[in-house]
Amino acid sequence: MTQNTGSPVLHYSKALCATQRGLACLRDGLKRFTRNFRGNVSIIFGLSVIPVMIAAGAVIDYSRAASVKDRLGHAIDAAALAIGSSLETDPVVLKEIARTYVQSNYPDLASHIGGDLSITITDSIISISAIANVDTTIVKIIGVDVMPVSASTQVTKETTGTEVVLVLDNTGSMGSNNKIGALKLASTELINIAFGDDVAPELLKFGVVPFSASVNIGADKLNSGWIDTTGASSYHSLNFASGVNVFDMYDDLQDKTWNGCVQARPAPHDTTDTTPTVSNGDTLWVPYFAPDEPDSSAADEAGYWYANSYVGDNEPDTNLDMAQRQKKTSKYNNETVGAGAGPHFNCQIAPVTALTNQKLAVLSAIDAMVATGSTVIPSGLAWGWRVLSPTAPYTEGVAYDNEDYKKVIVLLTDGVNDVGTNGQQALPNPNLSWYSGYGYVPQGRLGATDMAGAHAELDARTAQLCQNIKDSGIMIFTITFQLANGPIKDLMRNCASEPDNYFDSPDNATLRQHFQAIGKELRNLRISG
Repeated sequence: MTQNTGSPVLHYSKALCATQRGLACLRDGLKRFTRNFRGNVSIIFGLSVIPVMIAAGAVIDYSRAASVKDRLGHAIDAAALAIGSSLETDPVVLKEIARTYVQSNYPDLASHIGGDLSITITDSIISISAIANVDTTIVKIIGVDVMPVSASTQVTKETTGTEVVLVLDNTGSMGSNNKIGALKLASTELINIAFGDDVAPELLKFGVVPFSASVNIGADKLNSGWIDTTGASSYHSLNFASGVNVFDMYDDLQDKTWNGCVQARPAPHDTTDTTPTVSNGDTLWVPYFAPDEPDSSAADEAGYWYANSYVGDNEPDTNLDMAQRQKKTSKYNNETVGAGAGPHFNCQIAPVTALTNQKLAVLSAIDAMVATGSTVIPSGLAWGWRVLSPTAPYTEGVAYDNEDYKKVIVLLTDGVNDVGTNGQQALPNPNLSWYSGYGYVPQGRLGATDMAGAHAELDARTAQLCQNIKDSGIMIFTITFQLANGPIKDLMRNCASEPDNYFDSPDNATLRQHFQAIGKELRNLRISG
């Protein structure tokens, strides 16, 4: 009997080879063995490849789901910002806004979300969550048709920690084509966007600085300590004899009292936030008093024309010394100005509104604006800065280094710096200019005694103020309104904190859009969570 010492197949092959020829037979047997073994492995591999393929397919489907989840997060973040900028408060409307936003900006993703979009509003926090169902590919063979993914986000409507001053051109040109009406409407919309439904937010404050040839800080500031009531400033009696106090003329007039307008301080204090002190008269503000200019008859004889003659000179027409006529102080005694501007000439604008969190007070300040006077941008801009400043004259602003707050100025003008007439030309009299917060041009308060030099210096001081304000950490938005291209646009563009903060508004509709955009920026939305 033959003993079995190995594989049956191999034993059979050896036995068969005993009747055939040696190695050739053995080779044939090995081939048959190999064919038999390969068949077994194919069956095993065929059974094992199915879970391998399912696993690989699951990785592909999972990657697709992860990509959708990532895009879903970005989509609802963007949608949350979109509804956070809306004035709507109805959750149903807000949900529709969010859904429309996703459908418009993520059309392929919107089909995945279906109805699984949830919005919750608690106080100032908007929470959004969404579930997207991702269709599978490979893993369908094991009955998994969709893979759900979810994302959530929160948007906090932040009007906290922000102080804003609107520095708005209220000059006479704003009266044409009802530009002042368009400005009121646009400003009101900005306020409504920034405040939302909160009529007194704890940490949001607005101020308003209307400006023309000067700024009206309010007659109630007479005894504030920073009005020059004693003649301490080197500019106090510049229009009259030395030592004359402008309040003496106001006392003499029967129907005019100081309305709150002030003159610019002597340089460099006109472009700084220097705190006013009694010990330095040039840091105080001189009350605005536009002198009575020579009577028409005398002026006509001299070939001059004056715009602001409101009391009699009490001089014979043969005395043609216009400077003497203008400087006289006795002519105001017991005089009545009547309906004319008189000493308020070129500054009959609404007063400054200090920083306040009272929405209605800010809206009232906007509504009170009127269009009158010429354009002196640095006067308005300087007072916008002072309203934001934490130091006197206004002290409602927080400290500059308070990291929880942002300080913002929004500056609008519809014209160039101008204290002359007919396109910045000199007036036909020795004053050369209108009276403004910088007096008359020949007085040299702007460092130049001619009109071209004075206007160039007003532009330079505007630029200096812009830089000083930005250096203090205040953000500036600038808007030009219905202006042709020219240096003033470059000046305003350079004044803005960054290029995107400058807006050119060629018409009323664009002005509204730009104020709405600034209002939304001031909402200071952020993604949280």
